Amino acid sequence: MLAVLLLGLLGVAGCADSGDTAPEEALPRPFGDALHYDRHERDALHTANEQFIAGCMRQRGFAYEPQRLATGGADPQDANPYGLLIVEQARQDGYGMTSARLNTRIPDDPNKERSRRPRWRQALLGTKKHEVRVRLPGKVEFFYNSDACLTKAREKLYGADYERLHNTYQVLSNQVITTVRKAPGYLRAQERWASCMREAGIRVRTLDDPRTLVDGRLRRAAADPEKLHGVAGYELELSAKDADCQRKTGLARTIAEAQGRAEESVAGARHSDLVRLRELRSAAVHRAADG
Repeated sequence: MLAVLLLGLLGVAGCADSGDTAPEEALPRPFGDALHYDRHERDALHTANEQFIAGCMRQRGFAYEPQRLATGGADPQDANPYGLLIVEQARQDGYGMTSARLNTRIPDDPNKERSRRPRWRQALLGTKKHEVRVRLPGKVEFFYNSDACLTKAREKLYGADYERLHNTYQVLSNQVITTVRKAPGYLRAQERWASCMREAGIRVRTLDDPRTLVDGRLRRAAADPEKLHGVAGYELELSAKDADCQRKTGLARTIAEAQGRAEESVAGARHSDLVRLRELRSAAVHRAADG
């Protein structure tokens, strides 16, 4: 009942002040869509990957039941890495934090009993003697077992070089974000935003602070229905002011400009890798959509 009431509150807030406005531009994120998949793409890719895992396990003589994704709450992958908001998103669901607490449902693992069997786990996860280590920028390293059904499935869906490229650009993306957040233009824009927020009655210094405020209230609310209802209202009010101040101070534009310079500095010499990553991403999306 509480979840319904809170969703009603979020929905009412989303209907308020809905005059004719121009569509909002996509918010900046490092390397555009190269690393990001929308909800429909993620669902299709997950389904295809689970089917490929089941097929691999079946070939090895083991049963594997595809696992479902969590449902009900906002996916953290959709959050903007700089803390930017779309006004309509802020009005409807705030930062997505309270609704995620209330509505996210984690499905049971259908393979829980099977996973206790060593040979089954070995087929799924692979073996140490087939471990492959890959060096990434910034002295980062990741590894995988080349004989694992998990690996075989992802290679079939995404392509053999996807993991290296994807992880490379994850590292580079973090470097871009760090560079942007140190840029003088970004810091000046953040100060203007913080000043706007203070005028609106909210004392914050960085773009991460509003979510920290909501998180603190969620922790204190625990599972208390009345307190959670209050947090939902607070989150909507806070995020609406946040989005409005971001718009007034031109934060998205400032970040987009700083990001372009940071991407060129961090990864300008890797353009061919980025092109290849986007090709593999597109092919995987189409492969998953085709079933």
